[in-house]
Amino acid sequence: MIDSKYKVKRCITEFSEETEELVAEHDLDGFELLEFQKEFNVPNAENPMFDCYPIKSENISFLKKYITVEPDWDFVNKSYFVEAHGI
Repeated sequence: MIDSKYKVKRCITEFSEETEELVAEHDLDGFELLEFQKEFNVPNAENPMFDCYPIKSENISFLKKYITVEPDWDFVNKSYFVEAHGI
């Protein structure tokens, strides 16, 4: 998902726990900054969420409304993050 206000691409990144390498990137279909700030406990409303935010299993139900192709969640062997990449 391209965030034209901040000129970033919003996505979920997936990393191997074994190798720490990037395994996949899953585009977000939408991004509501205030809702993501609440879900990921970002207290500063001015924070545009450019950092990497770890995804936990309890975040999946929230994220489902923002992704079309859902990752095969595997929190034992993989780590997931909400990220923003400059475009």
